[in-house]
Amino acid sequence: MKTLNLILMLSVLTAKYLFGQTNNIENYFSKQPLMIESKTSARQEYEVILKWQNLDPMNGNKINCNAVRAAYIAGLENGYVSWKNVCLAQINNIRQKQFDGTALPAFNNFSYKANNLDFLKADFYKNIPPDQQDLAKWLVSDAVQMQGLAAYVFDSLEFNKEFNPKFLENYDIKFENWVTFSSRYQKLIWSGISKYNNEICAIVKFESYYNPVEMNNPEMTFKGRSLYWGEIWISLEDKQVEYATMVEDVIFRLKSAAFPQEQLLDLQREITFNKIQ
Repeated sequence: MKTLNLILMLSVLTAKYLFGQTNNIENYFSKQPLMIESKTSARQEYEVILKWQNLDPMNGNKINCNAVRAAYIAGLENGYVSWKNVCLAQINNIRQKQFDGTALPAFNNFSYKANNLDFLKADFYKNIPPDQQDLAKWLVSDAVQMQGLAAYVFDSLEFNKEFNPKFLENYDIKFENWVTFSSRYQKLIWSGISKYNNEICAIVKFESYYNPVEMNNPEMTFKGRSLYWGEIWISLEDKQVEYATMVEDVIFRLKSAAFPQEQLLDLQREITFNKIQ
């Protein structure tokens, strides 16, 4: 009888525990992002890893492969962000994780206000050496994508419901003297939850499968399409981005000094932002 009573008591306690756990999880799924107090103005530092490779799109032969490691700091005074400790390396393939690079010290003084469109102007990058400005534009625009989606789109999301921001439909992003990127659409969905950096996070998946991209200047012309997808893990406690990753694939025709006869290329990029503090 004592054994039976013990089993019954354990069963009741287990059921209560499981119900409590389920109830707790349901509370996170039903959270309204608009009601979460934002702490994105607090200092946040991320380790950023960017890798890219150029391939022959027909046979997959690698032309080159490179990687960058950097620190990105957001939430500075007066809405500023900055970069530091940027290094560039050649790597064997895009799956390579460990690499040593050459420091790019010009980025250590690269600080700017995040909430405007100045990053589209050529003069914005005047203190970055010309041969590093394409890299700077990638890093800046990727950071804008990461934090912009968290700041301006997350409040509109509900768990497991697809969302298509109207302002990203048929919208041209024009960099002065560089690339024009024509955003056709973006689909987002809050697909799950996870725990990262000891915080419960919403896993927000995003994708866009066709976006025209082109550039015309005396040194280089290209025309093609971009597709991309990724995830942003946003804290359900303070709305800070804890982790983000994106993959982009660009097929384009290029004509330049290196390719005087127009060449079809496949550019593949992978970037991650991992919050370390």
